[in-house]
Amino acid sequence: MESHVEKMKKMMKGSKPVPLPEFDGVFYPSFIPFREKGAEKALQDITNFQSRDTDIMICTYAKSGTHWINEITSMLIRRTPELDTASKTMTMLETISDFSITDTLPSPRLLNTHCLFQYLPKKHIENRNKIIHMIRNPKDTCVSYYHHATKDQVFLSFTGSWNEFFDMWISANCAYGSWYTYEKEIEQAEKDYPGMIFTCSYEEMKKEPTKGIRKLSDFLQIECTDKTIEDIAKATSFENMKENKVDHTAVADGKSHIYRKGIIGDWKNHFTVAQNEQFDSQFAEKFQDSSYRILFE
Repeated sequence: MESHVEKMKKMMKGSKPVPLPEFDGVFYPSFIPFREKGAEKALQDITNFQSRDTDIMICTYAKSGTHWINEITSMLIRRTPELDTASKTMTMLETISDFSITDTLPSPRLLNTHCLFQYLPKKHIENRNKIIHMIRNPKDTCVSYYHHATKDQVFLSFTGSWNEFFDMWISANCAYGSWYTYEKEIEQAEKDYPGMIFTCSYEEMKKEPTKGIRKLSDFLQIECTDKTIEDIAKATSFENMKENKVDHTAVADGKSHIYRKGIIGDWKNHFTVAQNEQFDSQFAEKFQDSSYRILFE
């Protein structure tokens, strides 16, 4: 049987950059379902996805540590510190054209998406299925997104400079739209559906991984020994994942879109003084009422 990596190679080599699909004022990566169906229909299909009672969903804004928290969660579900041989993309809702391929996945299925909360599968919300949400310093998120966009020509179609991407990001004209809208929707959902969403901080998880993983295991109601938690923390370190995790984004040219630096504070190497002031002003205006604690380091 053809491996997922081989399928990804063919897809990336056979696809050309196209204008980003758009729906309701938000752009999306030009993943195959969005090219074939259009953004509105692709989003409708995600909303109508038939969740199981045991499904677990990872919901993050793009470049907020999705691969990392996905791997941690996978290890907790499998109760092993061994890296998962499967790619996160295989269960990323935006990239799946025919959802019947998920029918053969064993429960609990670990799914993921960057789409706004309003487009999550209705049945997942009705069932009050568990959602894991990781939030990251938006300045680092923006920088990480820029580097990803410059490498992912097939799906993001960006060829500009850092200054151009910063302007796109801060004006919500990049794929997935506004960081603020995304995080505010998740925050409101936490209030509307108490106990359904587990929010963790990228920065806090980096600083105290065993503490964060223990909290996540408690949320998932998965019993783990302290030794298992420690082993998972080591196995999911950036260095180990970059060296040993199969990265589907590197199949075309050997260059990873996912594992670049994985550090806190890289924004300082990119933001100009004027950009930082512009960002801080926008953040103060748009996020002043949020209860989320962002670590700007």
